Amino acid sequence: MPPVLRVTFSAITAVEVTVADRIRTGTDASVLPAAGGQPAPTASAIRSRSMPADPDQTVTIVTSRAIRAGHEEDFEQWVQELNRLARAAPGYRAAIRLGQTAGFQHLLFRFDDQDAVDAWQADDALSAHAAVADAYSTVLRQTARGDAVAFDLPSDASASKSKRFITTWLTVFPILLGISTIVRTVLKDVPLPLQLLPSSLILTATLQWIILPRLQRYTRFWLLQDSSGRLQT
Repeated sequence: MPPVLRVTFSAITAVEVTVADRIRTGTDASVLPAAGGQPAPTASAIRSRSMPADPDQTVTIVTSRAIRAGHEEDFEQWVQELNRLARAAPGYRAAIRLGQTAGFQHLLFRFDDQDAVDAWQADDALSAHAAVADAYSTVLRQTARGDAVAFDLPSDASASKSKRFITTWLTVFPILLGISTIVRTVLKDVPLPLQLLPSSLILTATLQWIILPRLQRYTRFWLLQDSSGRLQT
């Protein structure tokens, strides 16, 4: 089986996040005043505290989308509206976005319980909004309940090997044919090994920096589809 991207989601202490943000901005967390003007506790004391874990009935939804090339900006605007719909839904707790590339995104939402999830997913506004992104992306939705959950997310390594072979060969063949023709014409009196040297260098460089990145971008939504049309892990 191809390697998969696994994400584990669990409760985080809000105090730890605040301290981490202050450290990243260069502020000394140990000298910041706490509420009421009292001296702030040290970072080690803060880390020793832990907020209660989310209830066992908390539900996490993960939506993975491979986006067709050229629709990245459309998706950015779409996500903003999706977040607005989620925040307005009863039982909403949090939203997280994981981006592997501009064309491959994972959206995580947390709700109080399964009833809240069912109500949100049954909302007509959400269904209509999801249909917009479905028109230019391939999707996989996963749901799990509990304080700490794990998901196997689709990635480029999940792509169908047969589809990848077909697209790569169809791309490489005409390029190789063109390069070989030019090299053999220019170096027709040179031994074959010396003809292959520039051919292989040009082909490898062209594939590495020009062809394969674009090929992956334009075919990802199809390469990762399974027989049902969903993303595969």
